[in-house]
Amino acid sequence: MSGGLKKLASETIIYGSTTMIGRLLNWLLMPFYIRVLSPEEYGVVINFYSFISILLVIFTYGMETGFFRFSKSEKFASVYASILSSLTVSGLLLIIIITFSSDFISNILYNGQFRVSIILIGWIIAIDAFISVPFANLRLNNKAIRFGIIRLSGIFSNIFFNLFFLLLIPYLIKIEIIGKPYANYFESCTGVFYILLSNLISSLLMFSFFITEIFRLKGTFDKSIILGILNYSWPFIIVGITGMIIQNSDKILIPILRSDGFNELAVYAANFKIGILMTLFTQSFRFAFEPYFFKNRDKGLSSYALIMDYFIAFGLFIFLGVTIFQDLINILLTKEYLYGNIVIPVVLMAQLFYGIYFNLSLWYKLTDRTYFGAIFGILGTIITLTLNFITIPIFGMIGAAYSMLFGYGLMALFSALYGNKYFPVPYPLKRILLYFVAALVLYIINKLVDIDFYLFRYLFKITILFVFIAIFVLLQGKSGIKILES
Repeated sequence: MSGGLKKLASETIIYGSTTMIGRLLNWLLMPFYIRVLSPEEYGVVINFYSFISILLVIFTYGMETGFFRFSKSEKFASVYASILSSLTVSGLLLIIIITFSSDFISNILYNGQFRVSIILIGWIIAIDAFISVPFANLRLNNKAIRFGIIRLSGIFSNIFFNLFFLLLIPYLIKIEIIGKPYANYFESCTGVFYILLSNLISSLLMFSFFITEIFRLKGTFDKSIILGILNYSWPFIIVGITGMIIQNSDKILIPILRSDGFNELAVYAANFKIGILMTLFTQSFRFAFEPYFFKNRDKGLSSYALIMDYFIAFGLFIFLGVTIFQDLINILLTKEYLYGNIVIPVVLMAQLFYGIYFNLSLWYKLTDRTYFGAIFGILGTIITLTLNFITIPIFGMIGAAYSMLFGYGLMALFSALYGNKYFPVPYPLKRILLYFVAALVLYIINKLVDIDFYLFRYLFKITILFVFIAIFVLLQGKSGIKILES
């Protein structure tokens, strides 16, 4: 691999390892939640975080991507200060709006419950939107280790306070160390509230790491900079919003379109989270690829083709790994959640296609046709929402999973077709197709072959993974052997 690709790979590993550790630790809250919360409460938590994901993109409004684009300006300090000032104002506005409309939201969506939790959502979004740009600055300056330390600090604090509020305090109440008046006050709040409170505390902790940097910033607010960033970023805002709608609309619509919606959502979400490895891979790749892309535009088309080749091969390896060893992963679930396993392969493939779509997005960024990103995002959203409204009432969670897969798959297809017209990249399409065929065949073989003896069963499963690796090396030829050696 070239020096540039090695740097991308190393940064992907750094971002990926810190993100993976953090996400896996956070992921372990899922089996904890499904054991301390009722399915209905866990469904509400998932529903809340779906709204948070969408609103966070809206209230970041492209400032993160715009920061990368305008960071090389001579007015860097003013760019940084202007973005932070803008995010501060919009964040405060969001907090005010949600606070005054919390009763209305509670009555419409949650039968008058969770009003205070809804207010906490506003604070979480405002803080997380603000610190997204200081995090982007760390990525821009290749400070992956500091990035990881701050992220992990927030995640560890979130886990600590979840355990504190949902496990330790109830235990102390049970053994009567905490008096009845305090116990009654504590128990007057729901588990949903304490989960959001833990999140807010962790967001404040991450914010505290950037306080010194923010106060040392010498730039001043410049309206023209914000307008320039918005002019550049508006397609990415739409891309981000549509991406989050595709990813989260199912978790918003299932409680609305199904009679036992919050309970079914809990099962769907718990199994959805099994696909965490694919999400980790695509996200860590995005963290490393975006700065690499803006700094290495002149590396040539062959490097972009090679990146896509490796990305898809490794993504399919993850797909096989998770689906083949699904029975081991199921240890984390309780019996009432196992029937949701049917969505796992579909969710994994959907996340892979989202990563492919992101990889393909370079053509409209390089040719200044960023509006295509907005068009593809809108089309994907329309397709996904339409399919959700059709399939969820009939098929439930599996309909939601396939709707997401079709949404991301068609977005990737549209981007590939138009990209080939305006900015053709020599992607090795035949080899990529063979990766997919090999992965599908091996997946089916694993499904069809049932071996009772545990040792032979898992030796067979491991063999399937090695067969896929061998196919990858064979298709790569000499370069595949070099990859293994490196």
